[in-house]
This record gives sequence, structure tokens and C-alpha cells, in this order.
Amino acid sequence: MNKKGQILKLSHRQISGYLRFNGFWVSPSSCYRMLKAVGWVEPRLFREAPWETARYEPFRPNQVWGEDWTILTIAGMRYYLLTIIDYFSRYIVAWGIVKTVTQREVQNLVALAFMSEGLEKKEAKPRIRFDQGSPNMAHSTKRLIQDLEIVFSPSRFHRPTDNARQERWYRTVKQEEIYCYPTYPTEEIARYSVGKYIEEYNERRPHQALLNFTPGYVHRLGSKSVLYAQYKKQVQIAKEQRLAFNRSQRSKLYGVSN
Repeated sequence: MNKKGQILKLSHRQISGYLRFNGFWVSPSSCYRMLKAVGWVEPRLFREAPWETARYEPFRPNQVWGEDWTILTIAGMRYYLLTIIDYFSRYIVAWGIVKTVTQREVQNLVALAFMSEGLEKKEAKPRIRFDQGSPNMAHSTKRLIQDLEIVFSPSRFHRPTDNARQERWYRTVKQEEIYCYPTYPTEEIARYSVGKYIEEYNERRPHQALLNFTPGYVHRLGSKSVLYAQYKKQVQIAKEQRLAFNRSQRSKLYGVSN
């Protein structure tokens, strides 16, 4: 019991440590055996870390979006790359490069994503994941999102994992594009270079989390079940081709017919 009379649930290692601190040597293993003999060993239940459980797992495109921005330099000056990523397909649905991030830039990005995906013609609207920066939390930003019938979903404080797919995308674009240049010479060159990379990422770069399909392909396909079926079919075809090749090689080597 502690000083307040509360019962403390200690592990056998903790009990061994307390005893050793008070001059009594009992090894953790001996302590465990003695506790188990009298039925005092209970399974320990650990609290789950708040970032372990995914907050959202979408099953179709344009169901959940993530929005954020990151820094890049142009002519030695700080600029920002803003993007909106689709959680289902990892597809970059909208992006922009700006000198500063205010509510206006965020609203323009949301409107661009909304129009580029043709959501005004669709009944189902996405949920958008924001951090709690002032441009995102501004009244006019919330009003625009409400007018577009998008669900506003701010992340928790100090929980970057609430927008993990967006953060993972920024690591990729930094390592493969932004960090390749100490600084972009001009804003026009930066837009061209980043734009070419985003096109490559969306349409040609295999994505490990998507079974090495591209985000653009998965975004248009719109079904993980169909995606897995296609993947299994490709694996089966590859196995059959490899077996056929191995049989032909054995036939050439040993003169054995199929």
C-alpha cells in the first residue's frame, strides 16, 4: 500500500527492486516463483498508446483527405508546399507553392481539390484532416468547408500520427525532390520541378503500401478488393512463368522432355 492506503499492483521485478533497495536480496526470478506459488501473479494490462490505433481507415477514394504544408526554399527565401492527399489511394489531389500560409491559401487549396475531383456532382463528400494551425482553424476556413459539405476533422494536439499519411508523403517528397536542391532558383522552376515530381509520384512511382501499384491507378480503381485480386493474379502468372522457365532449362540441361 502507498501512503494514501491505495493498493499498488507491482510486477515481480519491481518488488525485487524495492526489496533490494531496503537491504533484502531477492532475485526477480525467485520473487516470481514465490508469487506464482500463492496465486498472486496476474496478467498485466498495458494502456494502448494513443497513436497506435488508426483514427480512420477509408474504403474508397475521396472519403478521407489530409491537408498540411511543409517548407522549401526558393532563391534563398522560405516558401511553403501545400498539399491535400487522399488517404485511400495516397493520391495528391491538390497542391500549391506559396510565400506564406494564411486562411486564404488553405481555402484556395480546399476549393481546388473539391473542383479537381468533381465533388460538386457527387453526393458523398470527404472528411478532411487538419492540424490545429490558425489558417486551418479560422472561421472563414470552417465556413467554406461547411458550405462545401465537407466534414471538418482537426487532429489532436501533439499527435502528428493523426495525419500520418500526409506526414509520410512529406518525407518522401523531401527525400526524393526538395532536399535534392539547396534552393530552387526561381518560383517558376520550383513549380515545374515539384509538379513533375508529383505527376511521377501519382502516376508512375510504385507505392509499397499499395502493393506497388501507383496512387493514381488505385485512386481511379477505387476498390482495394479488386486491387488485391489483381495482385494475386499477377503473382500467380509470375509463378507459372517461372516454373515454365525452370522446366525448359532442365530440359535443355538434361535432355528431359516436358
